[in-house]
Amino acid sequence: MRKAKDRYIAFAFNLLIFALLFIGHYSLGGILTVKNATPLLILPMLTAFSMFNDELASALTGLFFGIFMDGASSEVYCFNALVLLFIGLFTSLISKYLFNRNIRSVAVLSILGNLFYFCLKWLIFYAFDSTISSSLTYLLDYAIPSAIYSAVFIIPFFFLERAFYRKIVS
Repeated sequence: MRKAKDRYIAFAFNLLIFALLFIGHYSLGGILTVKNATPLLILPMLTAFSMFNDELASALTGLFFGIFMDGASSEVYCFNALVLLFIGLFTSLISKYLFNRNIRSVAVLSILGNLFYFCLKWLIFYAFDSTISSSLTYLLDYAIPSAIYSAVFIIPFFFLERAFYRKIVS
């Protein structure tokens, strides 16, 4: 019975963190922006969450918050939902079968996931829609710096999730 209660507490805790990050991103705007780099904090949090949860929970969490991101953005529907679903799923799979659950592994997975998200966004929405110079300007001045800047936030999220996971499991 204790495990079921712990799972509900873990669910509520993570839901609260994701909701705060989502609301902060879409309502506070670029409060954390440095030059042109704006972090998307949901990505490193999803990576940290996926390191300690199974594939289904990670994929569904990515899908759920991707749907909300699609609802709040003016881009193509389902882009964020599908990309976050895949990031959550593959992060969980890779951390379960290939990598250890340590800070180096999560840093690599966060950088790869963020680069995948921002480069795919550039490829779909900007690469063929505008001139080459404006397309490359967006990629080099916004997308790649935002991906790297977002990946920095994996450090506090990883330690938060690890501490919470150890508290729930043990």
